[in-house]
Amino acid sequence: MRCSGKVVDIKRGKIPMTNIMVIECEDGKKIEMLIHEDLITFAKGNPCVVEVTKELPEYKFGQDFCGRGVLVRDDGDKKLFSIGGYPFILYSNDKFEEGKYYICVKHP
Repeated sequence: MRCSGKVVDIKRGKIPMTNIMVIECEDGKKIEMLIHEDLITFAKGNPCVVEVTKELPEYKFGQDFCGRGVLVRDDGDKKLFSIGGYPFILYSNDKFEEGKYYICVKHP
C-alpha cells in the first residue's frame, strides 16, 4: 500500500514524549499513528508518502520514518498495526495478510 498526502495534525499523546500524527492521503486513506517525539521529522502541513509493504522500501535514514510493524487487527476499513507497541491505524479498504510489515512515512 502506498499513498501520497499530507500531515494534517500533530498533537500531544497521553503517554509522555509521544505525539499523535494524523495523515490524510489524496486517495481518501487516513492514518493515525503514535510516535515518539524524537522520531518526528514532519510538521503540520508537510507533504508525505506512506508505504506499508512486506519488503523494505527505499528511504532516507534520519529524514524519513521507517519501522517494522505487525498487523494486529483488521476490521475491514480499519487496520491496526503495532510498531514496537506504538499503534499505527490505517483507515482503508486495502487487504493485508497477517504478518510483519515495513511501515514508512517519507518525505516526497
